[in-house]
Amino acid sequence: MSSTYTETNNDDVAILDITSDEKDERSPLLSDNTQQNNSILLAPISDTILVPSISRYRLTNILRSILFIEFLTLFIIWLVGSRTHSLIDDIIHYQFTTSIFDIVSVSLCKLILLIIFLTELETSVIARLYNPNSPQSFIFIRYFYTIILLLLSSCSLTFSIIKFIFVLYKLNLNKLYLSLVYLFLIFSSIEFIGTLLMIPYLTRIKLTEQQRSNLTKKKVDLRRLLSLAKSERLLIGTAILFLLLSSATQIIQPYLFGKIVDYALTSDTMRLVNIYVLILFGSNCAGAIGSSFRSWLFELAGQRIVYRLRQDIFNSIIKQEVGFFDDTRTGELTNRLSSDTQVLQSAVTVNISMLIRFLLQIIGSLVVMFYLEVTLTLVLMVIVPAIILISKQYGSIVQKLRKKFQDELAAAGSTAEESISNIRTVRIFGAEHKTGNHYLDNLLKSYAVGKKLAWNSGVFMGVVSLLVAGGISIVLWYGAKLVHDKKLTAGLLASFLMYMLQVALSFAFLASIFTDFMQAVGASERIFDLLDRQPKISSTSNPNCSIKPNDFDGYVRLEQVCFTYPTRTDQQVLHDITFEIKSGQKVALVGPSGGGKSTIASLIERFYDPQSGTIYFGSQPLNSIDPQWLRENVSFVNQEPSLFACSIRDNITFGIDENNISLDDIQSVAKQANAHEFIEQFENKYDTLVGERGVRLSGGQRQRIAIARALLMSPKLLLLDEATSALDAESEHLVQEAIERAMINRTVLVIAHRLSTVRNADVVIVIDHGTIVEQGTHDELIAKEDGIYKKLVLRQLMAGNGSITTE
Repeated sequence: MSSTYTETNNDDVAILDITSDEKDERSPLLSDNTQQNNSILLAPISDTILVPSISRYRLTNILRSILFIEFLTLFIIWLVGSRTHSLIDDIIHYQFTTSIFDIVSVSLCKLILLIIFLTELETSVIARLYNPNSPQSFIFIRYFYTIILLLLSSCSLTFSIIKFIFVLYKLNLNKLYLSLVYLFLIFSSIEFIGTLLMIPYLTRIKLTEQQRSNLTKKKVDLRRLLSLAKSERLLIGTAILFLLLSSATQIIQPYLFGKIVDYALTSDTMRLVNIYVLILFGSNCAGAIGSSFRSWLFELAGQRIVYRLRQDIFNSIIKQEVGFFDDTRTGELTNRLSSDTQVLQSAVTVNISMLIRFLLQIIGSLVVMFYLEVTLTLVLMVIVPAIILISKQYGSIVQKLRKKFQDELAAAGSTAEESISNIRTVRIFGAEHKTGNHYLDNLLKSYAVGKKLAWNSGVFMGVVSLLVAGGISIVLWYGAKLVHDKKLTAGLLASFLMYMLQVALSFAFLASIFTDFMQAVGASERIFDLLDRQPKISSTSNPNCSIKPNDFDGYVRLEQVCFTYPTRTDQQVLHDITFEIKSGQKVALVGPSGGGKSTIASLIERFYDPQSGTIYFGSQPLNSIDPQWLRENVSFVNQEPSLFACSIRDNITFGIDENNISLDDIQSVAKQANAHEFIEQFENKYDTLVGERGVRLSGGQRQRIAIARALLMSPKLLLLDEATSALDAESEHLVQEAIERAMINRTVLVIAHRLSTVRNADVVIVIDHGTIVEQGTHDELIAKEDGIYKKLVLRQLMAGNGSITTE
């Protein structure tokens, strides 16, 4: 589940944007919180949406702001006080009554932890509103987060009181730092009160309805890209703590190195050199441990995010209406699942780690550099605005190019997937060279965009490197002049140069990371399009389609149904179709190919909705019926049976949980479909693998397994779309027997081209050019002079091919 901020025209803001997904109980990495959020019932075609009754100025946001202002204020005062109080000495020679480094550190830790737990608590409470029947773990999580918040705020307040008492008792701090202690106490008291108020605030949050038109359309930008990492915020938050440790050791190392140089040049003994070398070694060891855990946790978070992202994308794809797949190529969708998600993995985890790390190094290094030598630092800062302006322009170019590159790559993937899946057709016509050229054309288009990406990257890195090199050269010359004039020690210059190299390298890496971020934003646009898309026909129950007509006996009625395929809006396929299928009847649809017979079956199965007219199941309109109930009571065997690359058993039980079906049940429906005999002849019987799309079976065998799969659902309405049109005489006889058995106690709609299939139908409906031209029994229609059905039958008898279909 991806959670994003969705703004409205008023102050209400939904901090969760949750669509109705099926809960996957097999997903070991999905927490209870995430799984429950995915099961929210939200009507995809409803005009309203439920959002929490919260605003931008809610208590949690106020607390976040106070925490940030507190840390920023204390940090600035600490830096300003460095004129009379060494920051490094404050850290290395720490004393409880004279140092305030501990207050700044506590404020930073409090900022990170409280924001994390405030967000988790608010998210869990809102998720509970969407899932009132969720397990008790939700209640436990809520109280757990509340207790943690109270403990953190109370510990901070206790520490501030103790610090305040000891400082007043000793009175060793100057007025500026004493004011910092006062502020820390005041902020801690306010935060503690705010945390106590969280309990009544959370109980007042409710769900309210809002018009979908009032919701601002989501745009794809860097902020939304980073929101993908929200599901792993606890893991990433822990990783950031280790990142702070490793970054702090990186920042302090140049200062220690300069001290070692100075003491080596000026001290008579090696005592101070040895002490600082040991301190340097200890900081390196701590940094190595921090880097190890940082790398592990960020990489783990990346794997989990991509796991969830791929699952969310697949769930979003699989619940789209059938018309969506008519207009979207399979290769493009699989490319989104594989290639595009891989591009995002580093961007939302490892790159976040590097971004924070290098930003901290730049900020920390600049702070120490200002402390060491203000003039040299100002000289280096001149190049920063130029780098920022160039990066902004470069980012917009790369984002557009990357989006185009991923689109061209998806087109190439679609060509490859189509050619490989139809390899037999390719081989029959000797079209290997033709398909290879087609694939090459797609690759050349993506290569052309890739060349532009490479050129822009090279120019950007070259300009940034040139600016950085120029700044380093000027600083190096000016620093050497200060040493020559005895205004700067050699050790101090060495420390400054190391800090400068840290800043330069950090800027270079940030430029590279910025490129990756912009490329990921471009690649993510199509992914977010899929995640945001709501199906036009819901595949799950919602307030608009939730009726379960338990008294349904198979009766179906179509009234003045007109239909046009979404991909061919200028060509109407059905015109004013009206007929009924009574309970227990066998109704046959016949007529020339392309007349609309299969389309009628697709509408009854609700693959599409008609443009006008209504389809009734009993007395209920089809579009008001629960989709899951529909799938359980209507089975469909289409023209070309689709089997999956698994065993025969798994194919037959595809529509039902196989744990609830015994082998006897499977064998029973297989016998009804005349499939049991040939299955038993295989070495592995029902565990025989059928190959991709069932290529290891004959057409008749695939057809009979498909019928067995449909019968296992025990449908009240069975749709057979040209089920016998591609079989030999023996297979047709076996399938015909299966159909006759399947007709008992259920309604059947048969779409066939062969006379033998429809001869005994209760009603025969002739479809031609999207309209019903004749209707009646076989005998009634054959008695009509110049009737279309009679012409089809006579043509079959003269051709002797058994087909009553004309092309």
